[in-house]
Amino acid sequence: MLFISSELDAINLILASIGEAPVNSISNAESVDVDNAIRALETVSRSVQRKGWLFNTYIDMVFPPDTLSKRIRYNPSWIDIIATDGKTYVKRGDYVYNLTDKTYEFSEDLTLTIIEALAFDDLPDVFKTYITAKAAIQFQARYLGDENISQELYQEAAESYADLVQYSIDTGTNMYQITGMQSLLQRS
Repeated sequence: MLFISSELDAINLILASIGEAPVNSISNAESVDVDNAIRALETVSRSVQRKGWLFNTYIDMVFPPDTLSKRIRYNPSWIDIIATDGKTYVKRGDYVYNLTDKTYEFSEDLTLTIIEALAFDDLPDVFKTYITAKAAIQFQARYLGDENISQELYQEAAESYADLVQYSIDTGTNMYQITGMQSLLQRS
């Protein structure tokens, strides 16, 4: 079973998947492999977090518009915004855009459900492990492609996914509480 406690641990496991030696630091890395491992980890982390989990979903957050511009700034850490008023809002530049009414301007506070991308080190351990295993699979497949190593990584990913499901059950998160699923169920 994998144990990942930090982003450095994750990067070293990803590097190990292609037979690379561990590194002591990921800041100012001079290795292309380290840069690629960091990118793979960030991509998978954002993809997994995009689903909206108990730890990164904030329901009924109220955002007042700027008093002069009437605009609401879009936070770069937001992965998704879900309207509570039936309208559709998206990111346009640095601001929230009302796609339904085709405007950047808001005359009153906006209430949204926010799915936020958290830093890797701030994730629950089960998510760190799953994200790392999934990133290692993708990284190894892209840069080495060894079937034997892939099988071991797939086994680690399956075990860590089982832990993730158990975590979801233990914390009361299930598919009916995940934001995307709620909106699908409401459309029925």
